[in-house]
Amino acid sequence: MDSAIIDIVWCGAHNQSNDNILVMSSKGTIYLSQNNGDDWQKFAEVFHRKGLLVLQDENEKVGVVNKIQKSPIDPQLIIFLGTEFVNWISPDCGQTINAIYTGRQMREFQFHPKRKDWILASSWSKCQMKQKDCYVTKDLMLSQDMGLNWEVIAKYVNQYSWGFKSPYNEVIPEERIMITYEPNGKGHQQLSGWNMKTHLFYSDDFMKTKTMLVNQGNKFQLTPNHVFVAQVMNSSNQEVTLLVSESDQYEYNFRYVQMPDILKDHSYTIVDSQYGAFININHLKPSSIMGTTYISDSTASRYRISLNYTVRTEEGQCDFERVLGLEGIYLANVYASEQAELYQSEIDEDSPRIKEGDLSKFKQTKITFDKGSRWQPLTPPVVDSEGKKLQCDSKSCSLHLHSVSTKMQFGPFYSTKNSIGLILGTGNIGKYLSYRPDQVNTYMSRDGGLTWFEIAKGSHIYEIGDHGGVIVLASDQQATKVLKYSWNEGLTWEVFQFSEQPIEITNIITEPSNIGTRFIIYGTSDLFINEENIEQGNIVKIDFSQIHGRECIGEDQPSSENSDYELWSPTGKINPDCLNGNENAKCFNGEDLQRQHSVQYCQCTEEDWECDLNFHRENSDPNAKCIPYELYEQNFEAPENCEDYYEVTRGYRRVAGNKCQGGVEYNPVSLLCPGFKFWKFRNIWDFMLICIFAAIVYFIYKNRHHFSKKQDHKMEQQQSARAYGQKNG
Repeated sequence: MDSAIIDIVWCGAHNQSNDNILVMSSKGTIYLSQNNGDDWQKFAEVFHRKGLLVLQDENEKVGVVNKIQKSPIDPQLIIFLGTEFVNWISPDCGQTINAIYTGRQMREFQFHPKRKDWILASSWSKCQMKQKDCYVTKDLMLSQDMGLNWEVIAKYVNQYSWGFKSPYNEVIPEERIMITYEPNGKGHQQLSGWNMKTHLFYSDDFMKTKTMLVNQGNKFQLTPNHVFVAQVMNSSNQEVTLLVSESDQYEYNFRYVQMPDILKDHSYTIVDSQYGAFININHLKPSSIMGTTYISDSTASRYRISLNYTVRTEEGQCDFERVLGLEGIYLANVYASEQAELYQSEIDEDSPRIKEGDLSKFKQTKITFDKGSRWQPLTPPVVDSEGKKLQCDSKSCSLHLHSVSTKMQFGPFYSTKNSIGLILGTGNIGKYLSYRPDQVNTYMSRDGGLTWFEIAKGSHIYEIGDHGGVIVLASDQQATKVLKYSWNEGLTWEVFQFSEQPIEITNIITEPSNIGTRFIIYGTSDLFINEENIEQGNIVKIDFSQIHGRECIGEDQPSSENSDYELWSPTGKINPDCLNGNENAKCFNGEDLQRQHSVQYCQCTEEDWECDLNFHRENSDPNAKCIPYELYEQNFEAPENCEDYYEVTRGYRRVAGNKCQGGVEYNPVSLLCPGFKFWKFRNIWDFMLICIFAAIVYFIYKNRHHFSKKQDHKMEQQQSARAYGQKNG
């Protein structure tokens, strides 16, 4: 390749193997492989020639590609965004290229989730030198013919999106657009900081008419279940508050989220939105590197603190990841409490003594198995990858892993949905996370984070394929010719030389679903031509099915003598030497493998409940009961519009998405509304219970004389028994 590779895209028809791969180099050159990486075609001349044909001014430049984007509903439809006024489109994974002249540089490109011909994009307007009454603005543009023609439908735009995520939506109009912009904008547009003049609108007719949703709503995030909006409260102090509404309804119902404390909010990051939401909030200052992570109930409206002192970057990225394939397991990095409290107090006092660079020396990794109700350190390995015993016995010693805040200096923690239970990461054991390359090693968990093993000395880049059946590692700190791979979840490793010359590896990837045995390794190497050092891009394909050709058998009879598979349960009660398959089974699963799984709901335990809004664990003990915050007074009074019953919390709520049954119950207490009318019922069961109760009362009343006579007769028998010295029966 002519330079370093910066993007790779798999494409192909639905239900077919992804044999077509597109690659973009740092010089904007596009390469295409139609046989999964065996051969490559360079398309630089094709793109340039096609671009020249559509230019309308001989002084304009064609430019090069700076972004590849694939349609979410047609995986063969590809848009190539250019650095100038020309873009390119391909309906067949790059085999056919058509140039499109737009007259301006396009940004933030969005395909429609259902209509492949509809596209939204943004572009900054331009003014000629000394041109009067011309202002630079960010404009929203619409195309309804796959990019051939464009029209500007809004100016002074901040953010925009199509109005829904799911292609199966039948409620929200297909034309709906959500947008934050300044409807009365004047002059040159500025996008720095929060703006009191920017509001959130939606339109169902491509901005011909529009409806305001949130006044001073500057930023929003649309998820399959909810839409979150940051509303500006004070632009001078850069303070915001958060609103939420269901996103799958025709009409929105925005409400302010309920938080346990009234604190200054400067920015939000939605770190997870499965079954409610995890939100990281920056309370300290506009670009703080520390935030507080909150967890919501299933409505995403009521929040409690899940994790304090969470690591975040100035751009809002958070060291917080969900373990894919298993529900309720998350990994996060935090700052040690002593240093974090010092940093926080000094920001409040505006007299910082601990610098942000120094604070980064005190990172620690935590894990939760109950969706943020309790967090704990990672259990350190007992021995290293060479079998030597590790000294990590004190309470302050644990395993720590790198994440996004490391800026890709080391590999982040990594899991995939099709390799259940496997997690990879780079880090160290000790009190804090280390950035020294000689202290960073590579680790893996085979049981969803319960236990960890050191699998290699030093930092490595990694990838998982074949449903977890193949794991590949390569050094990412120095140029190398070899990689390591394992067929048995890291219990043993084999070395494979993939290149004649050392390559500084950028990444190892496989096709997006991680079910294949073909891997792509890409990086850079140096060439010396005419005494000049030239960096070139390198790409290597490896197919592990050709190294170990036998396909695994017996998936329908796991744990039997003739099967390569065994049953596995994410409970910790597992065979440490053999999890997803036999230890000695060097075979590949194949792309058509359908993993068998069954779900059994457990009885509810304390771990299935978390503290409700305005409650916390006593003495910060994760096993203690939930008690109210010191200044919180629980309200037992009925709401104003009370109908029949109302509920009062016991201080607990079930973890969002939890489906346990029976066992420990902390459901809210139901109380009768004042003036409750007994002829009004919530449901048929209320009616039946009251009927049964009335029948019992009526039966006792009608037979009161019979019960009275029976009681008198029993007393006579007891008196007669005492008279004859018998025991009272």
